[in-house]
Formats: sequence, C-alpha cells, structure tokens
Amino acid sequence: MSSLLSTNSVDPSYPTFPILSSLGIVLILLPSYWHFKSGNVGTILYIVWTFVGSLNYLVNSIAWAGNLHNPPWFWCDLSTALMIALNVGIPTSSLLITHRLYSIATIRQVNISRSDTRRTKYFEIALGVGLPVLAVILRVVVQGHRFEIIENVGCWPSIYITPVAIPLVFLPPILINIVSTVYAALAIRAFLKKRKEFSAILASAHSGLTIGRYFRLMALAATEILCSLPVSIYNLVINVQVVHPWISWDDTHFNFNRVEFIPFAFFDLYPRSWIMVNISRYSLPVCALLFFIYLGMSGESGTFYRRQFWRLAGALGFSTPSETSPGASWIARPGASAPSQLRSLPPIVTAVSVTSTTKKETSSMYSLSDSLSDSPDFNGEKGSGDHSYPPRTAPPAEVHSSVV
Repeated sequence: MSSLLSTNSVDPSYPTFPILSSLGIVLILLPSYWHFKSGNVGTILYIVWTFVGSLNYLVNSIAWAGNLHNPPWFWCDLSTALMIALNVGIPTSSLLITHRLYSIATIRQVNISRSDTRRTKYFEIALGVGLPVLAVILRVVVQGHRFEIIENVGCWPSIYITPVAIPLVFLPPILINIVSTVYAALAIRAFLKKRKEFSAILASAHSGLTIGRYFRLMALAATEILCSLPVSIYNLVINVQVVHPWISWDDTHFNFNRVEFIPFAFFDLYPRSWIMVNISRYSLPVCALLFFIYLGMSGESGTFYRRQFWRLAGALGFSTPSETSPGASWIARPGASAPSQLRSLPPIVTAVSVTSTTKKETSSMYSLSDSLSDSPDFNGEKGSGDHSYPPRTAPPAEVHSSVV
C-alpha cells in the first residue's frame, strides 16, 4: 500500500520537462521504421534506449509532481535499474555505430556471407544489451539502500560512494566514450585515405549507406560523445568529493530495504545536486532531438511524413490532397497514373512534358537522397528508378468529378 504526502514545493519549471520528454518520444519514433528495417544494431539500440529512458523519466515526473509517495514495490526498483542501464546503454550504442562505420571504411573482404553478417549482429546485440545489464548487476555491490524518492523528479538510484563505486559505476561510461572516440577518429582517417573511391566501398560493403548518411551517423555518434563524455567526467568529479571507506558488504547494505525521501527544498542547500539530476533527465530529450536532426530529416523524410499524415487524416474523414489537388498529388508520387486533365492533352505534348518532368524530379530526388536500399521512395517502397509515361493515343478522356 503506497502512502502519499502532498507538499507545496512545486518545481517552477513544471511542466517543461514532461512536454520536452513527450516531444522527444515522438521525435525518436518518427524515423524508427526505416532504421529497424535497415537492421543497423547501433541505431536500433540508440532508439530503444532513448525511448525507454524518456518514457521512464516522463512517468516519474508526472507521478511525483509536487508530492512524495512510496509507489508499488516493483516500479522504482525497475525504474532505477533502467537509469543505471541508460548510463551505459546510450554510450554503447554510439560505440557500435562508430565501430560499424570504421569497419565499413576499412573493409577488406568484398563479399561478406550472410552467416558473417548474422554473427556480427548477434555480437553487437550482446554487447549493446549485455553491458547495460552488467552495469545494473554491478551497481548492487554499492547500492546502499533500495532507492530514493525525489520530489518533482520521482525514483532515483541509490549509490553508496566508496572507492569500489568508482570503477563499477562512474568509470564505465567514460571508458566506453573514449573507445568510441578512437573508432570515430580511425573511421575519419580511413575515409580521408580512400575518399575518392569511398562510394564504391560503401556499395561493396552492402551497407545501404551513402556518403551523406555515413557522415550523419558519424555526426550523431560524435555529438553524443561530446555531450556524454564531459558530463560523465563531471559526475565523477562531483561524487568523489565525499568518499566513504569500504568496510564490508554488510556495512554497505545495512538496513538495505529502507527508502529515502528527498523534498524539493533539499536542493536549495545543494544546488549542484539539482544540476546533476536535471542533466540526467534532460539528456534524453536532447538525444532524441539529435537523432531526429541527423537521421530523421533526410531528403525523402518530409514526403514520407506528409504521406503518413494525410493517410491518418483520410482515415479520420478529412479531405486529402489527392481529392483537392490532383496535379500536385500526382507529381509528388512518381509511378501514379496521370490526371485526366493531362491525359486530355495532345499525344506529343503529353509524352514530352510528362516524361521530362518526371525524369527531372526523379533525378533530383535521388541526388539529394541520403539512403540507398533501406529508405523508401515516395511510394513507401524501395527506390524504383526512372518513371516515364509513353505517348497516349487514346481519345481525350473525360474529366471526372472524383479526380477534381
């Protein structure tokens, strides 16, 4: 049975964080379909960890807004374990991305078997999930009590700061970011050496990447490193200022089942602690925004989002562009049949104008596209190349009201 304690200490910034966290969830999910379809383990894990972490912090921020209460036993145990896993999970995702980019840039074997590809994916999944799970297990060694409840924040993990906590909790994200930085530097170095034939290298690796997408992935990983590494170092420096001696397991876990409640007024005395709490929380919406900027705004993404929006609008009974603007709708979707207004033109005019316009738009689309095999075209399928329409010799068609 949970007990509820209402207070008057309301976070003056509320509901800024719940709004930003909700926006982050939407942004990380919008381009997720393409990345799950492409099978890039690093980006998939980045999406999963960011989504789960944002949802976790969102629920906590709403449930504990202006109050302190002890929830059902399982929630905070699960929530705090996810927070510890996130501390390692997102840096590990960036490590997998930079390692993959380095492997592509230094590829030596042209034809890679499916078994090798499958084995590589299994290894990446084991690393991207196994390291966060290991971090959760190791944290138990220095877990002084079950968890803490912070007013206006929610569940928070308990860590008893001893010399043992430094290598078990605070060093792993720093080391992972350093290794990821090394792979990123080596990948850029390999690109500079082979920049003239780099497009051929990407094609031979069957990576489904263009140079543009390659560097957007690199930019995402590099930005995450630049944000995460200083924060992890700052977190280490702040926490090691007061280090308790390690005496024994029993001493560290004395009265383990207790739950500590921290009122919002506590941070008036310790403002740096409030800064660290907010850095941990707001880093998730930032990760989602970075992902959307780098990988969710490529050339074909806007058309895909509009298409899904109008599909939803049509399902809700609203009029769609295909019902009100036939010319624009047809031009935006290569491969669709020409509107009856254009079919009514003389045969030669129809052949020249339709073919030249479609070729121009198709080449423009693929010159700006940053994806190859794993990105849908305007029809939501694999790229289908050039679309041209033969001269029509049939009599001029009648304009129907359904087309108009």
